[in-house]
Amino acid sequence: VARATASPVRPDSGHSMSSSRRLPKSISLESTAWIVLAIIAAVSRFWDLGSKTLHHDESLHTYYSWVFATGGGYEHHPLMHGPFLFHANALVYLLFGDTDATSRYMPALFGVILVMLPYLLRGAGHLGRWGALAASFFLLVSPSILYQSRYIRHDIYTIVGTLLLFICIVRYLEAPKRLWLVTGAGTVAFLLTNHEIVFAILVIFGGFLYAGFMLETLKKWREREQSRAIALVAIHAFFAIAVVALYVLTSAATKEALLDIPWSNPTRDQEWDYYRTVFSSPLVLGCLVILALFVAGMLAIFRRSSPAQPEADESALATSEDAPGSFRYANRSLWTDSTGLLAALTVALVIFVPLYTSLFQNLEGLRSSTIATDGTLLYWLGQHDFRRGDQPWFYFLLLMPQYEYIAVLLGGVMVLAVAIRTVLAAAGRNGVPNLRFRLFLTTWFLMIFLGLSYAGEKMPWLIVHIALPAILLAAVFAGGLVERIVALIRSRDAAQAGQRLAWNDGALAGLLIIVGGAWFWFAAGMTYGEFSSTSGRLRRIVTEQAADDWWQLAVPWVVAVTAIGIWTAWRGARRTALVSLSAVLIGLSLLQVHAGWRMSYYEADVPRDMLIYTQTSPDVSRVMSEIDELSAQLTGGTDLAVWYDSDVSWPFQWYLRNYDQKRFFGAALSSPPENAPVVLVGGSGASGAFLEGYTAQEYVLRWWFPEATYRRFAIAPEINPGSSAWLSADDPHGVVDILRSVGDTVSNQVYADHQLRLYRLLMYRDLDHPIGQTNFRIFVRNDLLPVFDAIRYGG
Repeated sequence: VARATASPVRPDSGHSMSSSRRLPKSISLESTAWIVLAIIAAVSRFWDLGSKTLHHDESLHTYYSWVFATGGGYEHHPLMHGPFLFHANALVYLLFGDTDATSRYMPALFGVILVMLPYLLRGAGHLGRWGALAASFFLLVSPSILYQSRYIRHDIYTIVGTLLLFICIVRYLEAPKRLWLVTGAGTVAFLLTNHEIVFAILVIFGGFLYAGFMLETLKKWREREQSRAIALVAIHAFFAIAVVALYVLTSAATKEALLDIPWSNPTRDQEWDYYRTVFSSPLVLGCLVILALFVAGMLAIFRRSSPAQPEADESALATSEDAPGSFRYANRSLWTDSTGLLAALTVALVIFVPLYTSLFQNLEGLRSSTIATDGTLLYWLGQHDFRRGDQPWFYFLLLMPQYEYIAVLLGGVMVLAVAIRTVLAAAGRNGVPNLRFRLFLTTWFLMIFLGLSYAGEKMPWLIVHIALPAILLAAVFAGGLVERIVALIRSRDAAQAGQRLAWNDGALAGLLIIVGGAWFWFAAGMTYGEFSSTSGRLRRIVTEQAADDWWQLAVPWVVAVTAIGIWTAWRGARRTALVSLSAVLIGLSLLQVHAGWRMSYYEADVPRDMLIYTQTSPDVSRVMSEIDELSAQLTGGTDLAVWYDSDVSWPFQWYLRNYDQKRFFGAALSSPPENAPVVLVGGSGASGAFLEGYTAQEYVLRWWFPEATYRRFAIAPEINPGSSAWLSADDPHGVVDILRSVGDTVSNQVYADHQLRLYRLLMYRDLDHPIGQTNFRIFVRNDLLPVFDAIRYGG
């Protein structure tokens, strides 16, 4: 009898090999989630991009991109940052045409890319699978990042590049593959062609890597070669003390001379004079001598009794004493990979050189991007003391909590947790497996927050650079939360059967969300209030009835705390905490969706948000559409002669780009406008006798958020008196006074009227102060009024 022989079956096979064909795998829940996130990101970023009139800065970016696309050339100037934006927008115009909507295609695309980048951090040593999904979701619902994804500035490109560079670094530390080295080098080059904040990013990232490498080296030598460890500490102490001492002993005049940068249209002689000043400065020469001594000392320490340099192959690396995944192992891999370094340098140059030379049409760009005193770095160093915007030190401290609830709350919790874990790890206690990753994020977040808060120019769009690392920290928290929930749901351990999550645990989450929604519903009615005239302006105040019933706002909180207490006694503290945190996370996400919707869609062109800052009025689009129709009726195209002055040149330089007969006449008319059909004049523009025979209509050109809303939060002695709670130069403004001013503002929130204003500001953007604005006028020749009025009023 013949024996049948069974085909071997792999132990991990899910079905018998008797099937002639393998069944296709179904899409996993995780893959489905990533696909859904990508679709929502694309829709939210690209939907209705053309409805908002271009902001002043946007019109500059679009106009010069259009000039480049139509053959007019492009020359780099650091006033408008790097060349990438202009090359990217020019490409879009060549492919899709030049409109307000297409102008925002590239930022929207990068906004989608940003949402999807956490996919590369799914490793267990980074965010993990659930943490990566959480990061993607948080980036999706971030109001500030959503707004910047629909706005033509450099910042969305910078945060995409920064996150990609961060990914390359942590992935290279994990496994030193050439892919991450080359990609990282290309990303650095891309960042250098985009925005000068890259220098701060490189200092932060480079500082963390240097500190990590030195601490690992110190730990290794302390165990075997204590003399080398002591020498390593001593030379760093020498460097720090020497630099600080030199700076303190240097005269104020010498320091000021280094900051006297000729950044405004300098001649070559002025540039040479400045560089002679720099390299003859005692401070600079002293720092160079100290640096040379430091480098020489470091080389001597590392060469002393050091083993021969291993060959650049995997076998040599595998036999080194440095453990894979360490800073030292990655450093050794980097410097022994000559092919990878050459490829990295090549890729960086291929990106950097063509962009700064405008595709080799402007070789002067190599100079403006490097050594020119009016170039990339020195120009913005020279701008530090100008303090454009004149914002106080607490600017970002107030801006972030209004929009980034998840980043502020969960990210803040993670900063404290990482600090505690780091101290415990330094003391020899067990740390978390991905502590280095979390410490990297924490360092990034704290340093960029402090750096931007110190910088002279603080603008609302810079918030995304602070929000990004905070969001990733929040994702670490959320990822751990979801992992614990999933583990309890999937638990098959009989001993833990009583710990599994069940439907009644979900009931607690639903109850907490309902109670939270009820609180907002009650608060909306209680804070509606009534209007009172104060100092000549209307202000919303609490009604007497609402004041008597104000205690009712505590009821939902009492219900929530009571429910949590009952569930803790019934289902245990662990499950209750997980479910409660999940409900909080859902609630915060809904609040961010609400804030993002209002700011990016509902009132996208009305500056009732502190983050919008200033915005071109929709009146500009309305007037431009009327001019387009008038030109079409009179000339059959865009040949209408439109005159305009310097006050309205932006954004009308963009909107009149196709009008060959347009004429810019500067600050004011010096003669009659040669019978021009239409004249556009800003709020300060002259009219009078030169515009006889014309009829004017006034509109809003641009408007801005009232800064009086937040400037009294605290004393800010670094800006002029009267611009913060420091009202007079004679008022005390020391550290204690600053802290006291903060305490006074916070303590005022116990009063119902202050709670009302805070709630109405966050939820409805109700402002106690009027929106600021500047106007413009359109002058139409009187004989054309019947035609123009028919267009305007639909007659």
